[in-house]
Amino acid sequence: MPISAAPRSPAGTAGLTHVASAVYEEETEVAIKEPGITASPNRGLALTVGGVLALWGILGFFFAADGDPGFFSRQGGMLWNAFGVNPPLALIWVLLAAVLLITGLGNTIGSRNGNLLVGAVLVVLAVYGFVFVDTSANIFALNTTDNVFHAIVGVVLLLTAFGADKENLRALRAAARA
Repeated sequence: MPISAAPRSPAGTAGLTHVASAVYEEETEVAIKEPGITASPNRGLALTVGGVLALWGILGFFFAADGDPGFFSRQGGMLWNAFGVNPPLALIWVLLAAVLLITGLGNTIGSRNGNLLVGAVLVVLAVYGFVFVDTSANIFALNTTDNVFHAIVGVVLLLTAFGADKENLRALRAAARA
């Protein structure tokens, strides 16, 4: 219905309000679509952290050879003269990177769940490292730098998963129910 043919009230706005409300409803339905990578903090963070962990994991396999020759050696090689690394830790980083990259390229709900999973694993790994850093149970060659890195990145992933994208997630879940 053209705007000029809408019934007019004495103020001349009743028809315009109805048309504006219909346009708003159409825009709202469009807004329920999956947000892009830059519009979703969970997806952006998953891809960023996934890329960093993939790089560190791949490099970790090369630098792990600088340490003891054993697979689960407590004295692994040094990555950038700061991070202790052995093959199991490099493998964990690569696996966590794969989870983040796959979920980050997927959708917002998946990237949120990926951030929750990887964040929880990194926090557990940080606690494990702080507790067992100077014992024979340190099978990942963790040092203080590793532990602080795992703690910070894990907490940031968890906070983002719990706190970001609330409106996007609410709209996506409502659209899935409808």
